Amino acid sequence: MNNLSISLGKRQLVDSIWKSAGIEGLGTTFPNTEKILSNLPVQTRRDEVLFIVNMKRAWYFLFDNIDYPNNLAFLRELNKICMEELSYDAGGLRTVPVTIGGTSWAPELPQEGIIIEHLELINGMSDKLEAALEMFCFVARTQMFLDGNKRVAQLMCNKIMMENDIGIFSVPYDEIDHFKELLVEFYETDNSDKIKDFFRSKCLLLNPSYKTI
Repeated sequence: MNNLSISLGKRQLVDSIWKSAGIEGLGTTFPNTEKILSNLPVQTRRDEVLFIVNMKRAWYFLFDNIDYPNNLAFLRELNKICMEELSYDAGGLRTVPVTIGGTSWAPELPQEGIIIEHLELINGMSDKLEAALEMFCFVARTQMFLDGNKRVAQLMCNKIMMENDIGIFSVPYDEIDHFKELLVEFYETDNSDKIKDFFRSKCLLLNPSYKTI
């Protein structure tokens, strides 16, 4: 079956990874991102190269496994790919407390049963665009991994959108600061209305044939 959204995701791959790097505070430029993804020499930090290469691998893992269930095992594999050589516990559920920059709020330790239950609820949603945005919010706020949660959140949001041929998701580079403010507010309040409105107005590149329900 022809899937326009997967084709769109592949065409926008450099742009998506560059924007993801910006969210993580990495200073890599779009041209450098393009060079790294093309295996061309570039003078930049090792962690930036690893981020970009790992994200490319994670995206292609999505493309190759678009029909795989959206379960905890899949999320863990994505985190393992994203955080290879960047985290000592890549792919493992977080077992230690963490703090979040810009807020005194701190997430609870993740509980596997609660994660599985919430993923099942998301998978059962009839509005698949809402399910994709809810997946982002759930993964980001739960902080189930030691690091790389926003990366997995973005990838899973895109997976749901692509498997339903809705389009793709990315945060515009010039909206990253606003996104971070809304994300902190969401963390503190557990109210996703504002950040989902932002996603819908700023972050979606929709398949023209997609119709909301």
